[in-house]
Amino acid sequence: MASQGENLPLGLMVPPVAAGSEIPPEPPDVAGRTLAVAARLLCGATTFFFLAFLFAYIYLRSLNQNGLWRPPHEHPNQGWGAAFVACVVISAIASIVAGRQMKAKSPAWVASALGALVLGLAAVAVQCIEYTVQNFGPTDGAYASVFCGWSAFYLLAVLGAMFWLETHVASARRARARIGRGEPPPTGDIKEPARTISPGMDAAIFYWTFLAGIGVITYVTLYLV
Repeated sequence: MASQGENLPLGLMVPPVAAGSEIPPEPPDVAGRTLAVAARLLCGATTFFFLAFLFAYIYLRSLNQNGLWRPPHEHPNQGWGAAFVACVVISAIASIVAGRQMKAKSPAWVASALGALVLGLAAVAVQCIEYTVQNFGPTDGAYASVFCGWSAFYLLAVLGAMFWLETHVASARRARARIGRGEPPPTGDIKEPARTISPGMDAAIFYWTFLAGIGVITYVTLYLV
């Protein structure tokens, strides 16, 4: 999904300041581009992080020392796994819908974003419940350690993405309430910070949909392969 910051021309966008003058607030277009770039850098870092677990899965499975890679009793619950990935995928779809509604200036985008947030948190809850009912732990073998480590760190990433999404929803609602009361825009390091909500939301949605794709790979690898 292209963000507003991506549509801006490359080059120097911060106005020059004379020596000895106070640095003015950063233009909102610069903040928007920064958020777009940061989201993509975060996706790259996330990819390399979870590639370590994928490599461990493939390497340990190929070794299969003494045939103990995955004992017969170490099978995660398929029902909980399907519920987990369904929540992740539907949440990502709802966030994309929210982003498009926001660009169309539809007030319904808040409900879609909240739906994405609830489903993301539900995915975390489902996985935590599965931990309590599965019959193996991280010290019960190669597959068990990869499963518990991979899924646990993925849940932490989901929680971070949900927090990021929630901050933009809360910021948008506060900005809307401020405008409704006729209050002046807040001042700070960024000029017109309310204008950064849309590119910030785009960045959060971009990362969450990317992370949802990693979630699908996680499900296929740990539950189906």
